[in-house]
Amino acid sequence: MLDLKLSKPHRSPVDRNGQAPARFKPAKDGVSRALGAAVSDDRGVSAVMFAVTLALLAPLMLGVFDIYLASTQRTQLQDALDAATLFAARSPGKTSAAVDQVGEAALRANLTLPGSATLVSSTFTLEGDSVVAQAEVKMPALAAGLWPHENLRANSEVVRSLDRLELALVLDNTGSMSGKKLSTLKTSAKDLVDKLQVAAARSPQVDPLKIALVPFSMTVRVQGKSSVKKYKTSTHSGAGIPAWIDPQGSAHVAAGKDIFNTKSDRLGLLKAMGESWEGCVEARRQPYDVEETAPTVSIPATMYVPYFWPDEPDAADGFSGYPNDYIDDATNSSSWSVREKNAAKYKKSPRNGSFMSGYEYGPNAGCALQPIVRLTTSSASIKSAIDDMTAVGDTNIPLGMSWGWQMLSPSAPFSDGAPYGTPHLRKIIILMTDGDNTMGDPASSWEQNKSYYSGLGYIWQGMLGVTSASSGARSDKMDDRLAVLCDNIKARDIVVYTVRVEVRSGESSLLENCASTADKFYDVQDVADLSAAFDSIAGSIDNLRLTR
Repeated sequence: MLDLKLSKPHRSPVDRNGQAPARFKPAKDGVSRALGAAVSDDRGVSAVMFAVTLALLAPLMLGVFDIYLASTQRTQLQDALDAATLFAARSPGKTSAAVDQVGEAALRANLTLPGSATLVSSTFTLEGDSVVAQAEVKMPALAAGLWPHENLRANSEVVRSLDRLELALVLDNTGSMSGKKLSTLKTSAKDLVDKLQVAAARSPQVDPLKIALVPFSMTVRVQGKSSVKKYKTSTHSGAGIPAWIDPQGSAHVAAGKDIFNTKSDRLGLLKAMGESWEGCVEARRQPYDVEETAPTVSIPATMYVPYFWPDEPDAADGFSGYPNDYIDDATNSSSWSVREKNAAKYKKSPRNGSFMSGYEYGPNAGCALQPIVRLTTSSASIKSAIDDMTAVGDTNIPLGMSWGWQMLSPSAPFSDGAPYGTPHLRKIIILMTDGDNTMGDPASSWEQNKSYYSGLGYIWQGMLGVTSASSGARSDKMDDRLAVLCDNIKARDIVVYTVRVEVRSGESSLLENCASTADKFYDVQDVADLSAAFDSIAGSIDNLRLTR
């Protein structure tokens, strides 16, 4: 029989403090030392790996930063060089040495270099119409030897303002311009002339700036007063009488719409009255009112008819409401038309006085404008004429614009403008007005003309394309003619600026569309801002084209 003995569980001996004797303690300290050593080994490896990685990445990081710094500095160099080149181009210097001195000073003033970077060289030279510049900067390499780079270089070129400019100032001189508007216009226009003159002084070309002035209202005064004492009615010629004037109004006669009952010489009638021709003209009959066609005797409608406000029916005979009654009719006819069209009555001087502000009795009534000034290099004569501008009459913008075009045209009647397409030449018109197109109506039950006389004759003469229409219809027709005229002008590559001052009626789109581009239209709602508008235009005209 198998005898089995169960043994007691083994227990580790403990001392009286309950701790195992030393020979029975686990090897805890050894394990800790081993683990610590292992951890220390990992840290060392990491440190080594980090050091190695840093050694490899540091040059790369420095190189990247070096490239970034160089790129940033290259942009700054280019910007500074562009500004300096523009400044040099705006200077009056006419030699490379002169523009180089200005350009280098401007470059050093505008260029900020980091650390030990240095400006190695810079040059500004005149090459034809352009100022050509280059600059070179040496940058410190942050990773020298590992990431070498060349010096930074930049180039710039500025084409100076096109060397020749023909400019026509077409300025509203209507009655509504009187007072602050006209005085502000005078100051603003003269300042613009001065600014353009300063810009012109930079040009090496002969006569780089020519300016013409066209004050307008309901007519345009194409020249000053001309005596007709020696005028010859047989040849329609005389001292101070242009060959492109048709004193007989042949186009009106052909249309059956003349102001006289028989074909009559307006200048001959002035001579008979002892009057002078003050120099104002009518618009041309359509379609030539919006065209550049040179005046030709064989085509009467292309000629210009002298402004002549006929003597209107006598108030003393019961024909009240006719404003310009300055000679006794000397007729027993009860017809207003017969009285008004009677050419035989012009045998004595018109009576003195005025019937409206700025309207002296007589055939020249309403022709109190400052005469135009043809293209000239004399800014002094332009500014003097601007100072002499006066305000009188209604608003006929198309008539003013048509003469602004004639100022710049290479065709007759003046032929002052250079040929279209001439290299390095800009033709510009600046139109300023404070009103909508108007052909006034006396609104009198006795006024059978249904309009005042003006550069469009009487409304019944059909020059506008409508007869006896409402004021609104007349304005609309004038607006239509202006729109066509502006398109024709711009088709000749003439740049058009338009300025609308304190006009709160009608649509601004008419003048906005007349301008060459939207940024060349100025809607000035306070006349005090007119100077700022003209300053902006001067800066736009003088704008320099920047190329790289």
